[in-house]
Amino acid sequence: MATATIAFLKSTWLSHQMVTQPWLWPICETFHFIGLALLIGAAGVFDLRLLGFMRRIPVSAIAPMRQWAALGVLINLVTGVLFFIGAPDQYMTNPAWWAKVAFLAVAMLNIAWFETRLGKRMLTLPAHIDTPVSFKVAGAVSIASWALVLYWGRMLPFIGNAF
Repeated sequence: MATATIAFLKSTWLSHQMVTQPWLWPICETFHFIGLALLIGAAGVFDLRLLGFMRRIPVSAIAPMRQWAALGVLINLVTGVLFFIGAPDQYMTNPAWWAKVAFLAVAMLNIAWFETRLGKRMLTLPAHIDTPVSFKVAGAVSIASWALVLYWGRMLPFIGNAF
C-alpha cells in the first residue's frame, strides 16, 4: 500500500514541481516557518493564560489570538501537504513523520475538545481569576502536543527512513 501511494504521489505534476523548481521548496519552507511563528506565538500566549498565567488579562481578551493560531495551522497544513507530495518516500517511511502526525492529531483533537466543551465558558472568565482545571489541562496538552509536533518535525532529517 505505502509503495503504491509513494509511486502515485511521485508521479504527479505537483510532486515533480516541488522537486524540480529550485525556488518552490524554499518558499514553502519560509511559509511553513511563518505558519509556525503564528501558531506557536498565538497559541502559546493563549495556552499560558489557560494554564493560569497572566491573570490580569481576561481569557476573552486573548481569545481572538486563536484566529492567528488557526491561520498558522492552515499555512502549515498546506505547506506540509506540499512537502509530503513532493517527497512522499522521505515521509511515509520515516518514524519521525508518523510521530509528528500523531502529535498533530492530539493537538487538533485537543482544539476540537476545547472549542466544543469549554469555548463558551472561556468567554465568561473575568480577569484576576484562576482558570479551572479543565482549562489548565487543555492548555498543557496544547503546549505539549505542539512542542512535540515541532520536535518530531525537526527530527525528520536526523532519524531518516528507518522502516
